[in-house]
Amino acid sequence: MTRAYALSFDRGSLRLEAPATVRVPPYFVWDARVGAWRTAALHHPRVREDVAAYQLQLADEAPRFFPAPTLRAALPPLRADQRAAVEAWEGKGGRGVVVKPTGTGKTEIALAIIARHQAPTLVVAPLRDLMYQWQRRIKKALGFDAGVLGDGRHDVWPITVTTYESAWIHMKEIGNRYRLIVYDEAHHLPGPVQHESALECLAPLRLGLTATPWRADGRDRLLADLIGPVVYEEDLADARGRTVADYAIVRVPIYLTEEEQVEFDELSRSIRRYVASRRREDGAFDWKDMARRSRTDPEAREILRRWRRKLAIVHRSAEKLRVLEDIFRLHPDEPCVVFTASNRMALDVSARFLIPALTAHSDKHERNRVLDAFAAGRMRALAACEVLNEGWDAPAVKVGVVLGGEKGVREAVQRLGRLLRRSGDRLARLYEVVLQETADVARARRRGRSDAYRRAPRLSLGQANQL
Repeated sequence: MTRAYALSFDRGSLRLEAPATVRVPPYFVWDARVGAWRTAALHHPRVREDVAAYQLQLADEAPRFFPAPTLRAALPPLRADQRAAVEAWEGKGGRGVVVKPTGTGKTEIALAIIARHQAPTLVVAPLRDLMYQWQRRIKKALGFDAGVLGDGRHDVWPITVTTYESAWIHMKEIGNRYRLIVYDEAHHLPGPVQHESALECLAPLRLGLTATPWRADGRDRLLADLIGPVVYEEDLADARGRTVADYAIVRVPIYLTEEEQVEFDELSRSIRRYVASRRREDGAFDWKDMARRSRTDPEAREILRRWRRKLAIVHRSAEKLRVLEDIFRLHPDEPCVVFTASNRMALDVSARFLIPALTAHSDKHERNRVLDAFAAGRMRALAACEVLNEGWDAPAVKVGVVLGGEKGVREAVQRLGRLLRRSGDRLARLYEVVLQETADVARARRRGRSDAYRRAPRLSLGQANQL
């Protein structure tokens, strides 16, 4: 009689209690510490499929799923594109990534999937604010008061919302409790640490949601293994005027003042001279080497200071504030959000125009007060450094101004997406203030090659004034 070997969930891994001499699938490794085989919990469905080929009989004790939650769904009918996304995900066995622009109803797709499958679900979001937003949406749409894991709370229930950080911390304990895991803003998952939560989770059903799946480090290729392949994709340009607001890009070229240009050129020359001299000694010298040298070398420390000053000139150019004043005059009665590349520039904008600024240093209560007042129309504009790139819904805002950004195409598309929640037939306008003869120009060209930018109308400031 064939012996059944116990398969259990052990702190994020699957533990197979079989002798070292037993033939097992190649993704198992022998753990001599405990005298058993191990593999990532992610492989549980694969193990179930492969055991027959290896003539293994299992006593599978790994899943400890919560019972199906009792839901009182009150969901609006899905649009055709949303139904197609759900069907495509189910057609791939309930594993995959849905790529749709901001404002096209990715959350509704996830809620519909939870309701259809009545599955105990863990929802993972990148920010605490988004975590609580999901909790509110689940309560309203599914009639279920979801648990919260994170922000000092540890309520682990049949439907729970958490953050990527908390999922990474706690998945070793809860990774076998959920049949479905939903990764919101799934492009965060392949990060060097964040991806471990997917490896340590048993969930056979996996859904990723994102508008911008690509990553500059190329690790987006890991999404196929961690969640599943892209099962449905809608381009922002294709959705323009249909499921999101119609929009136009307004490029505003500017130049440094004469004083700024003189200082910028002097800083650039000194930095180039130093780097060239170091590379004559070591052809592979780069900025990592510079950072290491700056700990002990005063000259390297001075060059880094000069480099930071050069960035500050670009980020806080006086002409950017003058152009922003013109844009505000073009839209005296419309809410506007200003995106900056640095906290200091956000504070400069705040001081110049007497509007609030939100930065990474703004606490949750301040941020909520400002966003609530902005949404209620008590504030006409606000400035933000990075913190509003994701997970912020503001259907009334149709004017955005980009004064700078360092993170490339994904950040640009996310910022554009903040303006595209449909609100009647109003045209959304994104003003890009581009400082000529600096790295701003190269970044603008990279953004322009994306579909979201390439297929949108391009206007000058004068043309925007005539609309």
